[in-house]
Amino acid sequence: MPLSWFKKDKQVGIVKSPNSGEEANNQLSSEILDDIKKLHFSTRKIADEALLGGYKSTFKGRGIEFEDVREYIPGDDIRSIDWKVTARSGQPFVKRYREERELSVMVAVDVSASAHTGSSNQTRERLAARVGAVLTMMAMQNGDKVGLVTHSDQVEKFYPPRKSRNSVWRIIREVMTSGDYNSGTDLFGLNKFLRQVLKRRSVIFIISDFFDPSFGENLAQLSSKHDVTAVVIEDPLDHSLPNLGLLTVKDPETGQKTVIDTSQKRVREKYQELQLAHREKLVKSFRKYGVGSIWLGTDKDFIPAIRSYFLSKERGRKLPLAVANR
Repeated sequence: MPLSWFKKDKQVGIVKSPNSGEEANNQLSSEILDDIKKLHFSTRKIADEALLGGYKSTFKGRGIEFEDVREYIPGDDIRSIDWKVTARSGQPFVKRYREERELSVMVAVDVSASAHTGSSNQTRERLAARVGAVLTMMAMQNGDKVGLVTHSDQVEKFYPPRKSRNSVWRIIREVMTSGDYNSGTDLFGLNKFLRQVLKRRSVIFIISDFFDPSFGENLAQLSSKHDVTAVVIEDPLDHSLPNLGLLTVKDPETGQKTVIDTSQKRVREKYQELQLAHREKLVKSFRKYGVGSIWLGTDKDFIPAIRSYFLSKERGRKLPLAVANR
């Protein structure tokens, strides 16, 4: 696991399915509540017209849906004739369709123990909250339904896609107050859950560090029916190990402690090699299963990477890949 995982978990407030925003506020520490309010306030500014335009161009509605039938008029395309209705009535009828623009968007956020980690100016969970909030805001501004699922080694919270003015606040609050969630990660279970609950084609954003060996399993079935984008949250320590001497580290998900001698060049090189292999495995899996990917760093601005991703999809690239600048 990456060294960035081995950071002391920060203390967060706990929200257990509050019935109102006021009840949720009463259960949060003032520090976390202030943080959430700042994120909520800044989200609308970040989801500007340029970013929203990219979203609209990238994710379109389902095309056309059958609405009803009407009598055939000379000049109508004979391919639109409804032969069953025509046979019953004895007169030719054609099908009428309407354009379906509304999308169902599902934002899935990893809230396992590793989400609390990070070596730069923000933790993974804070970045995940900001990204999820911006994606939610763009979907809302486009008139789409938005849902949320938070997951660890089980599904923690699930809000079906719907139009709600509280969607942005909800995702920030749920992600930033995840202290009562399980510590492990099970992306296989998440993929299975999404396949079961999403009956119509949806746009899915999975926000996670993707340090789970099961991430690729049944992803093919999910991406065959839905438009899936993996938003990979990385940290600088995921890629290189600094020379800090002997370190005793603890995996936040398993509790396992390990002693690492970071002063040895061989150890640092092996660490970098393992992390690079993991990253390459992710890239290959996303390509194999037709999943788009956005790579974000806790030390970088995430907006350029999202814009780049939207642009690459709009240009019709089959397998878009947007990587935040390093």
